[in-house]
Amino acid sequence: MSYKISAPNVYLYAFQLQNDSKGSNNPLWKHCDNILANFTDKTVTPNLVFPQKSHSYRNDLLPNVLLGFTSNPPIEGFVQPLQIQDSYAFCLNIGCPEDGTADNEDVDLIKEFNPNQALLISGDDNFLGQTLLITAWLPENSSDDLKLLKPLADKCRNALFQGNSLPPFYRSGKLFGSPIFEYGSIADIANYRHLIVWLLAEKQTDKDFNTCQEEILDLFFHRNKIIKAFQDSRKVYHELDREYAEIEDDIEYLQQQLTQGFSSLAPEKLQSFKEQLKVLLRKGLSYTRLLRKLEDYDNCIAINLNNYTDILQKICDILGTDKEELSILNDVSIKIDKEELSILNNFSIKTAPYFRSQIAGDLGYFRHGTDLIEQAIASIRGIVEIEQAKNDRTNQIALRKSEEEEKDRDDRLESTVQAIGVGLAAGGIAASSGTDKLFETVQNHQIPVVMHLHPFAFSFLLSCAIALFAAGITWCVTKPKKNDQNQTGS
Repeated sequence: MSYKISAPNVYLYAFQLQNDSKGSNNPLWKHCDNILANFTDKTVTPNLVFPQKSHSYRNDLLPNVLLGFTSNPPIEGFVQPLQIQDSYAFCLNIGCPEDGTADNEDVDLIKEFNPNQALLISGDDNFLGQTLLITAWLPENSSDDLKLLKPLADKCRNALFQGNSLPPFYRSGKLFGSPIFEYGSIADIANYRHLIVWLLAEKQTDKDFNTCQEEILDLFFHRNKIIKAFQDSRKVYHELDREYAEIEDDIEYLQQQLTQGFSSLAPEKLQSFKEQLKVLLRKGLSYTRLLRKLEDYDNCIAINLNNYTDILQKICDILGTDKEELSILNDVSIKIDKEELSILNNFSIKTAPYFRSQIAGDLGYFRHGTDLIEQAIASIRGIVEIEQAKNDRTNQIALRKSEEEEKDRDDRLESTVQAIGVGLAAGGIAASSGTDKLFETVQNHQIPVVMHLHPFAFSFLLSCAIALFAAGITWCVTKPKKNDQNQTGS
């Protein structure tokens, strides 16, 4: 088979979220300038004009710039920077003119359009992705059989990528009447690169392509946003899967602790349960946020899928193709010609709905994790509250007992003070109430013990005896009363 082509061109469609990098600081413009540096001394960054506030779907940030390439055969191109919704985009064209100067060229000419793999962008987390489109005219009287043309399309792919991570063949068909081949495996979503090789066989194909340039760019924009959302959802999936496994381990450990049985938890055990409760609350918050992110990605896919189908309908309206009613999985109906747009419609009918069904399955599975966390938190809270209530009851009893003991000591002290006071008072009264006459009376009765005492000693001893007697009586009277109160209180 002949591998000659005419007027080959490469279109690069690249997209990036604005986020915090708005205006000329967005990394996408640096990528664009780096590519242009391989072909011309012109750059787009200094010439970009950004709207202050815009509610339109898209804004041109720079008029089409002819790059003025000089080579043999001649190469020319243009770049169109755009703002589309919340993102930036550019369409870069590099190729040969259709004036007959690049007829019957070898496919290897395409290598010159991608020097040093400049067209393969590796962006940051806000880079939405890129689509590469190769267009080339087939020689006259060439067969339009897809099987016969696939080796030519493969050779175009090989020339552009130059053996570096070749995207695998995905599917083929016809678009606007000419054979088209799509490359890039959706199954390998982490390393996905999207390439289309369009072998032009009819002039009407080129005319329709030029008519729908903007719509095709918009299709690729929403397509890349859908794929990026699904790629990011896989990262969240792995995070959820890891946290779900950790939660299951925590629940299993908790169940082991509960099955051991206990009548009362030691303070250190109770503290361990409290720490587990804090950990689960923190994990529950993180887990819920991840689930919400997964839902956000599903919503993003749904919105962009709806936009994608609307643009397909717009293309049908522009070209006036024969329309047939089709029902797709997200309950949106569009009228398109099956054969004419099947290569584009396949993404909205099969690929994007598959993404949504995958995320729906993930959400259904991982939502059980929130139930596990809630049950574990409720169990631990119940245990902690019960044990806390027991400890509080024990502490209250101990405190009341301590208060009663302290009150008993105070009562005893009060009784002692009262007894001593009464005794001293009684002794003082006795000492001052005429003990001399009593001493004389005792001596007259000739009591041996008293006859040898000094009058002062007799008075002192008598006062002490009366004081001790009065104190003893007071102590006996007051002490039983306090003890009865203590016994009643206990």
